[in-house]
Amino acid sequence: MDVDFSSNSAPESPRLIVGIDFGTTFSGVAWAQTSSDRQMAITSWPSLTDTHDETSSEKVPTELRYTPERTEWGFQIPARVQRHQWFKLAFAESNIEGMIQSLDAEQHTTDYLKELYKHLMHTLEQEIGLVHLRNLPMEFCLTVPAIWSETSKQKTLMACQDAGMKSAKEILLVSEPEAAAIYTLHGLDQQGLSIGDTFVLCDAGGGTVDLIAYTVTALRPVLKVAEAAVGTGGFCGSSFLNRRFQDFLTAKLGHISKWDDKILAAAMEVFETVIKRQYMPTTAAQNPVSVPVWGLDDDRNLGIRRARFVIESADLNAVFEPVVLSIVQLIQAQIEECRGDVTAILLVGGFGQNIYLKSRIEAAVDPIKVLQPANGWTAVVRGAVMMGLTRSDSALTTVGIVSRAARKHYGLELEVRFNASKHLESKRYFSRKDQAFVVNEMQWFIRRGEAVKEDKPHTINFVAEYLVANGHPNSLSMNILCDPHSRQAPIHKIGSVQTLVSLEADLLPLSTATLSRTMVMQADGQQYYRIAGSIEAMFLSASTKYTLLCQGKRYDSVTAGYA
Repeated sequence: MDVDFSSNSAPESPRLIVGIDFGTTFSGVAWAQTSSDRQMAITSWPSLTDTHDETSSEKVPTELRYTPERTEWGFQIPARVQRHQWFKLAFAESNIEGMIQSLDAEQHTTDYLKELYKHLMHTLEQEIGLVHLRNLPMEFCLTVPAIWSETSKQKTLMACQDAGMKSAKEILLVSEPEAAAIYTLHGLDQQGLSIGDTFVLCDAGGGTVDLIAYTVTALRPVLKVAEAAVGTGGFCGSSFLNRRFQDFLTAKLGHISKWDDKILAAAMEVFETVIKRQYMPTTAAQNPVSVPVWGLDDDRNLGIRRARFVIESADLNAVFEPVVLSIVQLIQAQIEECRGDVTAILLVGGFGQNIYLKSRIEAAVDPIKVLQPANGWTAVVRGAVMMGLTRSDSALTTVGIVSRAARKHYGLELEVRFNASKHLESKRYFSRKDQAFVVNEMQWFIRRGEAVKEDKPHTINFVAEYLVANGHPNSLSMNILCDPHSRQAPIHKIGSVQTLVSLEADLLPLSTATLSRTMVMQADGQQYYRIAGSIEAMFLSASTKYTLLCQGKRYDSVTAGYA
């Protein structure tokens, strides 16, 4: 399937932009050439390995199965057999008990992405030709949940590289809800938009649910938006419904001697393809829902008759309610964070197409409109390609992100003179160098909720001092710290403050003459090298690039995940 989008011109050097939405339950791939105005989404996937057919679908299951002969993935895996699922959740640092089936989830991810990459390259060969493909620089836009930690994002990036994407010119990390918003806002009727309109986008996927809000700041020549509140989210995607239903079946029927994994797999297939997509409490109460339990004897007390297990509406509601309620509460909280009225809720992602979820959200946020835009299931991967095109050539911009709301406090811990009016006395200590009481104070260069822009780096200055008597200093290192939890930025380093990334500068190349110009006498009567430096931070969609500047020279440049 392809989608047209307008562009003013093409860059001088054509490139291939590939978007990869590695999802918990389904994954998608889309691509576009910078020299064309058409975006393509892969919709044909390898089917059962012994048929050599292809399955038509906007996405492919994120599932893996190892056999003695081959590795099967996606639609290649036969029905009702054991497979590895939900391994993306292994990258989440939150402990999701029971969701991840194997300790080898990171290897499963790499193996799965290898198969996805091979199919991508096969598709591109068919579409644009091998010769042209070899001469076309390729850039990947990898989408990641906005609520993931830096470590989780970095692990996913490394898995992509290990899967064969190291040959790419660059792999850009892209926030899943931001990518979905780019695509969805571009598809809205521009005539019906006004400056000041605010939209809350809910990207409800298989594992995570991400919330992000934007306010329209300009309509022409391109639509421009600014993030209206700090984004939120949680682990309450559709796979948690599967897990709850699986636990329910096991609790009800697991004691039966004939119960086995094949019966469970058949029942789960019906839940995934029918019940989960069509569930409405009123319908379930009037028309009992059942799943196949082939091989089990009839049991009136358990509700088994003719190899079907009938599920009471109250039991089914107990499966859905906690997950759906969590999403509704996340949306309500995001609306509260927005300044001013919210124009509409945009519901995207696989779970976002669920009719029951939409009805519950509508009831909770009335009179705010709840929309399920076209191509909502693939909005993330399509938006990722659009973001890649914009980064490659600004003339291809379709929706411009004016600013984002920082999700954390970012800063350094520096030594300053003790001030009784602001510092805790318990934190002070005596500095022989300064002959005074000092404290370690957090110096925040970005505060949670503050508007950050890609084209305006944030800089914080610092001074490092080295005792001259100790000789030529070898290196200078600084830790970037963050606080993802405190609403108000703390003055001192507390439990919620975490080390984000370390930067280091090699000072050995500094000449003796250069060092001598930095010498100062301190209160203890000794001389010190007083070396001035600064940290420069560039905030991108799902990452932040940090650069250490020291004595006028740019040193260590590190890209860390930006959650």
